[in-house]
Amino acid sequence: MKWVKRGDKAYVVREGELIEIVSINPGISSEKKRRTFEPRFVKFPRHWASALARSDSPNTYRLAHLILFEACKQQTRKVTLSSDMTGWMPRNTKTRAARELVELGLITVEEDGTRALKATIAPPFYY
Repeated sequence: MKWVKRGDKAYVVREGELIEIVSINPGISSEKKRRTFEPRFVKFPRHWASALARSDSPNTYRLAHLILFEACKQQTRKVTLSSDMTGWMPRNTKTRAARELVELGLITVEEDGTRALKATIAPPFYY
């Protein structure tokens, strides 16, 4: 194979034809984006169902489900109740619902001033 250089371009001769050599810079290959683990279903403990039956607040139900989803997703019993995790539930509503879940004996809560609440699921809890 014969190489020919004319000016700043390089060529290869094949069967009497000049073929320009173009260097392709592929750049940075895009890595596959990892999808975060989203459970398709979560086990809902029976004692949670019976305890939540004593509550009249739909926000308490909603927060309980969100806590279980997040605990299953992270595979831990301790969950931070951030605004992002709770779907931007108002802080006073979130606090009241968390207090009700504490009264029902489903979670314990750590408060640290103006920081997000940290809920720990009370045993027994199974993934």
